[in-house]
Amino acid sequence: MSLSLPKIIILTGLILSLVPFANAQESAHASGGDAEGVGGSVAFSIGQVVYSTHSSLAGNELQGVQQRYEMAKVFSALELATIQTPWSKTPSLPTTVTIQTTEGQFIRVGVNWDVKPLNVFKRGTYSLLGSLALPAYVANPSKVNAPLKIQVLPKAPPRDFSLTNSTFTGKAETFFIPVGGFAVDDPLDNIHEIRLLGDGYDNSLFEIKGNILFWSTASAAAGKTKFTIIAQVTDRDGNTLEKFFEINRLRPESSSLAITNTFTPNGDGVNETWGVPELRFFQNVRIQIFDRGGFLVFYTEDPDVRWDGKNKGKDLPIGTYYWVISINETGETRRGMLNLLRK
Repeated sequence: MSLSLPKIIILTGLILSLVPFANAQESAHASGGDAEGVGGSVAFSIGQVVYSTHSSLAGNELQGVQQRYEMAKVFSALELATIQTPWSKTPSLPTTVTIQTTEGQFIRVGVNWDVKPLNVFKRGTYSLLGSLALPAYVANPSKVNAPLKIQVLPKAPPRDFSLTNSTFTGKAETFFIPVGGFAVDDPLDNIHEIRLLGDGYDNSLFEIKGNILFWSTASAAAGKTKFTIIAQVTDRDGNTLEKFFEINRLRPESSSLAITNTFTPNGDGVNETWGVPELRFFQNVRIQIFDRGGFLVFYTEDPDVRWDGKNKGKDLPIGTYYWVISINETGETRRGMLNLLRK
């Protein structure tokens, strides 16, 4: 009897050694974890074929059934160590991660991180997810992502902040006057929010817009030339610094105030009333107007109240009247003549 030797045949691209009634299974192993085998190992089944042979008059015959190819599947992605980064500095992120397959094998694969949740301008710990870049023989039906935590370290607070100008000139009929701009000494950040800290001191008389301090009130603040405010600067990391500032308001000397001597309350909308609006900056002011007979026809202690040429609601005749202004704050009294016309 002659012996039948094993035969080598090629089936669906695989070279299989045929042994009677033997099960054949082939696995591929990669050292290295990525498609090129850089680290770790992976084993995956590419199918199983069962073959048998028997003799016949025509010679040896072969029978076989090939099973379907099965890919490895991602079970989990190993979490990496937390990465710490200084405030405002974007960290370098890993380009590969290690995954575990459902068969218990470990493999190194590429990863693409979603960095949208990360804000390097605010301290804290941020959780990122990365999509896996898998080789052809690994599937990810559960859509597993790689996890990564980034810790943005705290920032040092601003060193100081100052006001470029702290003196302004008061205007009787303008109530929004720029004073000066704030400058912040902060080597780590150039974006800050500056605000008045509450309504205490003289804060209610001022306003900050775009880091510019404004006098922003119709209040006369009569008698005051110095004001104190407290402001706060905040950087993008939430650090704050508070500071007091002294603001000086200039006003004209009461003796130099220009006082008009004629007005025309005739209903044409021009020069209808008489007054001295700059007196609103002085404390304890009295304004009196007398006719030629010495009769008091107008009196006020509020410089914002102007005379309309009437007494008790009735128009007074045209002619010359006399005014007396007393400023108790300075101890000064001024007198003059006023012509009432109705042309």
